[in-house]
Amino acid sequence: MAYYETISLLSEYIQRESVTGNEKEAGLFLEEYIKSTDLNLRVFSDQANKYNIAASLYPLDSNKPNIILQSHIDVVPAEALESWDYGPYSGHFDGKYIYGRGALDCKGVGIMQLKALMAFKSDYDTADLPFNITALFLSGEETGGNFGAAYILSQFKEELNPVVVLGEGGAGYKNVLKNNPEKTVFGVSIAEKQSLWVKLKVVNEDGGHGAAPSANYANLQLIKSLNNLNTRKVNLLFHRSTRQMFRRLGKAEGGIRGFFIRNINWSILAPFVRKQIENDPFFSSLITNTITVSNIFNPPGPPNQISNYAVAVLDCRLVPGTSTKNFLNYIKRKLDNDNIEISVISQSPEAKPSKLNNYYKAIERAIAETYPQSETIPFLFPATSDNSTFRSYDIPSYGFIPAVISERDINSIHSHNERISVEDLGSGIKVYYNFLKQVQLKEPFSIFNIFNDADEEE
Repeated sequence: MAYYETISLLSEYIQRESVTGNEKEAGLFLEEYIKSTDLNLRVFSDQANKYNIAASLYPLDSNKPNIILQSHIDVVPAEALESWDYGPYSGHFDGKYIYGRGALDCKGVGIMQLKALMAFKSDYDTADLPFNITALFLSGEETGGNFGAAYILSQFKEELNPVVVLGEGGAGYKNVLKNNPEKTVFGVSIAEKQSLWVKLKVVNEDGGHGAAPSANYANLQLIKSLNNLNTRKVNLLFHRSTRQMFRRLGKAEGGIRGFFIRNINWSILAPFVRKQIENDPFFSSLITNTITVSNIFNPPGPPNQISNYAVAVLDCRLVPGTSTKNFLNYIKRKLDNDNIEISVISQSPEAKPSKLNNYYKAIERAIAETYPQSETIPFLFPATSDNSTFRSYDIPSYGFIPAVISERDINSIHSHNERISVEDLGSGIKVYYNFLKQVQLKEPFSIFNIFNDADEEE
């Protein structure tokens, strides 16, 4: 596999600006590249805001059980341009890193998957395998996937015939284990928190002049109610996926600390656990329902004009098993203001966790083959991705970025100076390739028995 050709491919992909709703240019770039390979191209839809394509080992009309490697074409807008060392759509390569929006989320992952599929086809006799493999590129993930994953599954699920999906999610991290901070721990998501975006609107006729404010103007009402949400006591909610994660993590940690982690859901440990969780935002996000005030705004007006209505947007993330209806009632009670109108902007589908079946075990082996001293942990992903949509159709889905990512690089996602190292890009291709090799060598273990595999409940 040509080293510079892969770098150039990702760089050029990044250069096709594809903020959600404008995926077509980047999609056409991928389409033309796929035509130059010996993979089979399928264009599902080619609108500017709904561009969804696939590159597969066999034509999709072969109806073979299909292993899906999925990524998304769209990216979030680039802001604070003065903070970027290189342009957000430059695809600049400095000899070590490739820079630009989508380098990690999720164009880099898409190129890893595509190149692994090409290498697999080149290296193995794929004349008549019992399964298909498809690199699927989707639109609209950053805004809920209605024009991407949801559209594809509602219209083309039978044609796609997916038996397992590998998408974005966790990655490899150091400094996770206190007893062995240099050991790399990979997180493979088997479930995701449900996203619930809520709009709060308060209207009050008492607007007027800032020099003589009323006692209960709209902004003041909204601030008081948001403060009620912000100061609420948060419940710790342990779900099957988080119990599995903490047991695996505790086993890897070892010692007394490992014992506490393995049994973190024991009620007798609750006082200790709560103190530790409150000091760790990441762990807190995994076992609590979170409410983030993502936007607050009024209609345009001069600084001395008091608006008669105010709006806030809440980004809520719910632990699996949480009732959306009950949670909205909880918000209403905490706001404690009947003058606030509550409406749902959007929500991701509810989905059961994916089992730790033979496909998951093949992922573990593929990671171990590339990173022999690493540990792989199943976990609940605190964000929401297209994986949840596939899971809502009872399709096993696993999320991970198969590379060791530094804290600086992971923080660049949705921020400035997003980048991926060439080392991570190459290692990611190896992990996906090793996964496909594991499946090819172990067939027919998983294609026909996937739904009968025993789940690991520790």
